[in-house]
Amino acid sequence: MCRFGDTFFISGGIMEYPKPKKVSHETKIHDQILTDDYFWMRNRESDDDVMKLLNAENDLFKTYLKNKGNLKETIFEELKSRELQTYETCPYPHDDYEYYERYEEGKDYPIHLRRHLKSGEVQVCLDENELAKGHDFLDVGAFDISPCHRYLIYTVDYNGDELYDLYILDLSTNKIVQEGPKKISYSPCWFNDSKTYAYIEMDENLRPYKIHVTDMENSFDKVVYTEDSGEYFLSLEETMDHQYILINVSGSSNNSVLYMKADASDLNPIEIFPKEDKIEYSVESDGDDFIVLTNKFHENFSLLRTPIMTPSYKDAKVIIEGTKENYLTNFNTFKDFMVLHYRTKGLNRFAILKDEKRIEASFPEDAYFVGGGDNANYETKVFRYEYSSLTTPTTTFDYDIESGESKKIHQKEVPGFDQSKYEVERTFAPSHDGAMVPMTIIKAKTTKKGDPNKCLLYGYGSYSMSIHPWFNRNIISLLDRGFVYAIGHIRGSSTLGRHWYENGKFLYKKNTFEDFYACGKFLINEGYTVKGKLGIMGGSAGGMLVGATINLDKENLIGAAVADVPFVDVLNTMLDDTLPLTKLEYEEWGNPNDKEYFDYMKSYCPYTNLEKREYPAVLAIGGLNDPRVTYWEPMKWTYKLRDLATDSRVKLLWTNMEAGHAGASGRFEAFKEVADIYTFLINELE
Repeated sequence: MCRFGDTFFISGGIMEYPKPKKVSHETKIHDQILTDDYFWMRNRESDDDVMKLLNAENDLFKTYLKNKGNLKETIFEELKSRELQTYETCPYPHDDYEYYERYEEGKDYPIHLRRHLKSGEVQVCLDENELAKGHDFLDVGAFDISPCHRYLIYTVDYNGDELYDLYILDLSTNKIVQEGPKKISYSPCWFNDSKTYAYIEMDENLRPYKIHVTDMENSFDKVVYTEDSGEYFLSLEETMDHQYILINVSGSSNNSVLYMKADASDLNPIEIFPKEDKIEYSVESDGDDFIVLTNKFHENFSLLRTPIMTPSYKDAKVIIEGTKENYLTNFNTFKDFMVLHYRTKGLNRFAILKDEKRIEASFPEDAYFVGGGDNANYETKVFRYEYSSLTTPTTTFDYDIESGESKKIHQKEVPGFDQSKYEVERTFAPSHDGAMVPMTIIKAKTTKKGDPNKCLLYGYGSYSMSIHPWFNRNIISLLDRGFVYAIGHIRGSSTLGRHWYENGKFLYKKNTFEDFYACGKFLINEGYTVKGKLGIMGGSAGGMLVGATINLDKENLIGAAVADVPFVDVLNTMLDDTLPLTKLEYEEWGNPNDKEYFDYMKSYCPYTNLEKREYPAVLAIGGLNDPRVTYWEPMKWTYKLRDLATDSRVKLLWTNMEAGHAGASGRFEAFKEVADIYTFLINELE
């Protein structure tokens, strides 16, 4: 592939890149001047050139794919073949019913159903395919059954902008009884009377900031809580025992929780513990006490019990102490037992806490993921959990509290998949400062180390979120073509505990990028792949990871990079506090109005640090309606890459014009996006 100035060559001929205008823009801060020729690209409402360029880029990408022959269509058919056209999900019990979903041949979206446990009568609760008619995008944010099981609240977003409209459906008549508030947060919450509910209003910057309580008759609408600070977002949930509605006031590094009685007798929220710097906590109720998971006393969190009427850290009873070895991540409360979720040596585990005893669950593989399943009943003797690994499709188990045995009740069928053909390895890569970074690697048994294999390294590394070694049926299309697939469990995640996260944020953020690059070097040095056949991929903050890593790659080890909705213009974005997430994320990246953080962000910002040199082939993906990472970030980054790159590799941009941060909404449309990405990687790593 050859590039000539603003053109590039593909089989079939020479193609031209769209050439945007340059308009100098200056930002003056800390006695410095940031210049940006593409700042104007955020003005799509007032500048027609923005949409013209995005459409031209999409046309260019379509032509690129078309010139790869039938590869995209072949991969799409492979991806589709591993999805049963018609199937039902594992039903979960909820009072007198069990709820489940059905997918039908040729349809993109699920049909939500329930079956009465005594009569066996099956009822359609909601058909998302009907909701999607006439729309290019659909996201059903909430599917919330009322306590009496007669009414359903559901919320819909038709643009991908994460603004939802609320509807209440009477399941006894299948009629809409209320078209509720519009453009709200996705998740409302029922009170126990099955007519009152709470919802969250969004402000002009798309931040969930105000809690309303209303009813189905619209006889009242009361604002019960407002959060004025842009550094906190609100969310709602009900305690497992159905006694309280919780308001979570969440920042990046601290939070508070308020509660209201779920019987709607008192709509004045009461704060449990006030916000404290760097202190986080989550809450459940077991009827008499609040159960609290907090990092107040240990960075890896502790589990406490405190009276509901007089909550106190000082007088709380410690149920499980925090330790260096085990990172406590979550917990569930039931009438007769609790479940503690934790991570040790980077792998998720859980333990049953009952009658002063702790019973550990064990798992057969060296690399796996396990997490809680659909547990809707407070009074139960069974805990449902989901297990998977890179070679084990998602499997549902019921753990019997009395016998201590796990019973397999369902496994997601993946047509044509034979797990015996693949092998998984868990290993560690040395980073720049000596830290050993966990990696999970999968390849076909016929793919041999030492051969010039193509490889895809995936990562994220922010917000303490960990990319677990769970089952991903899509990557089979790469593995069967001789790819090695690897996940880097890098700092900025919490894979190895809270310290692993803290050492990959703020003024330690560069550790995240160095760890990922070290994983790539390890894969080459150990013979899994070779220079130029290494591909990297990440989305959102993982897109920032991709951008920063190709800037590190002065050795040209990376052959291709996919940046999905990439947060690459860190400095300009964090200087714009009108964007939804900026203030909230001061506690993740730092506030650039502080010079120390400004200088540090400037030193790694992918967009700011592009320079005149060789880069890998790049595919940048954006969502036009994305409220989290705006469409102009991948757009600007792509054009600046083209300006400065001295290599002959393509720099492509594709924008989903009907979606937001999560990409396409339908299951088949999502397969098409994956097929696009895999076609790019397979071609560019040849």
